Amino acid sequence: MIATILVVMAIYFLLMIAISWKGRKYASDFTSYLNTGRSGGILLLMGGCLGAQIGNGLVVGGAEQGSMVGIAGIAYAVGCAISFLTTGLIINDMVYNGNYMSLGDYLKERYNSDLPVWIYDITTVLCYIGGLASQLIAGKALFEALGLNGVVGIIIIAVVVFLYSQISGYWGAMATSVIQIGVIIIGLFLTFGHLILNGAWDTITNAVAGGTVPPTFTKLSGYSPEIWLMMIIPASLSAMTDQVGWQRINAAKSAKAAKISSILSLFVLLPIAVVPVVIGMYGTAAYGATGTTAFFTVIFGALPNVFAALMVAAVVAAVMSTIDGCLIAFSAIILKDIYKGHINKNATDAQLSKMTLGLNVVLIILGILLAVSSSSIIGLMANTYLFLCASCLVPFLGGWLWKKATTAGAVVSSIVGVIFTVLQFADIYTLPYSAITLFIPSLIVFVVVSLFTQKKTAIQ
Repeated sequence: MIATILVVMAIYFLLMIAISWKGRKYASDFTSYLNTGRSGGILLLMGGCLGAQIGNGLVVGGAEQGSMVGIAGIAYAVGCAISFLTTGLIINDMVYNGNYMSLGDYLKERYNSDLPVWIYDITTVLCYIGGLASQLIAGKALFEALGLNGVVGIIIIAVVVFLYSQISGYWGAMATSVIQIGVIIIGLFLTFGHLILNGAWDTITNAVAGGTVPPTFTKLSGYSPEIWLMMIIPASLSAMTDQVGWQRINAAKSAKAAKISSILSLFVLLPIAVVPVVIGMYGTAAYGATGTTAFFTVIFGALPNVFAALMVAAVVAAVMSTIDGCLIAFSAIILKDIYKGHINKNATDAQLSKMTLGLNVVLIILGILLAVSSSSIIGLMANTYLFLCASCLVPFLGGWLWKKATTAGAVVSSIVGVIFTVLQFADIYTLPYSAITLFIPSLIVFVVVSLFTQKKTAIQ
């Protein structure tokens, strides 16, 4: 089995690089590297949508949650699905028609100040390092399940994604995601069908009846209402401040194509969401496995060799489909927003293109170091989403919906959001139902400070 899996992985890696090589014309300069020259059709955009969300937070992380809480482990995936609606129906037309490559572009225009942009840029960079690391954790678990060195696995996967994202930029990220999502869907549903036909659900229900798993294992009440909110709200709302989403909209042929791709992606994602969770539930019921090991225990213990090899390819695809978007978005934030926006306003596209190489090397190294020291995929991703929302959501939506909002209100709101998030992460103070209430202090100071300062700085 190991030999078969390694051959499949090698072929898969080469295929991803070949696809990107074919699309290198779409990254002829730095701008097209970031937005494909606005050439994206619906299928390509759907690859970008689904690739950003169907990473290992949903695949291996979904199985991880399923093994621990049961069917309620779909909560994170539900949040990911809702994020397609928040992107497609709320911000899509504004982003496309305004030609905003990032939320930083909008904040600069809205508040006529660099401070809100700096806050967004810094928090987004931190979030993407966490997001990249959460994907690499699954790659580490995969290689360890194969009896190989997990750190070596992290490095191999990171290097391959780095290569093909450098070759053709965001076009390559979306094009390879189309293939990767296909592999994920086929692998998951073949595995699901094989397990169900061989009595997996009976094994799960028998484990419930026998008391070896909690009685809520097959019920949505496996999570408390507060945890449901913690899983759903940050993932669904963060899409409105997520750099990858803004770039994807900007990469579309038209605003309509971007909107349709988001809505169609919702209907593709929802059926997929249940499958990894059931795999994790079966891993616990049949083998007593929990955490990230549950997924791989089932793959290598219950599947024929061919299916196991396909699922390994699906895991690698899930890792890669999310990391590539992180790399492209990271370049947009650091080089376009920060370097060209504040440090060297005369930087040329040629200079920025060369700088992406060194920048992405740094990001890859940071992601590898964090992945080596972390273990929970869903926990890391949920925290990064929450941090981004707390720091940026109120200034964005408040500035968009309320014309009297001021720069001071936006800045203080972001600072308060970050403070409350850090207090929660450090277990010093946590608001009840923090997935919702975490925004209340930010909103209050946003309104109060704006009212006190609007005569001086409000946009007329």
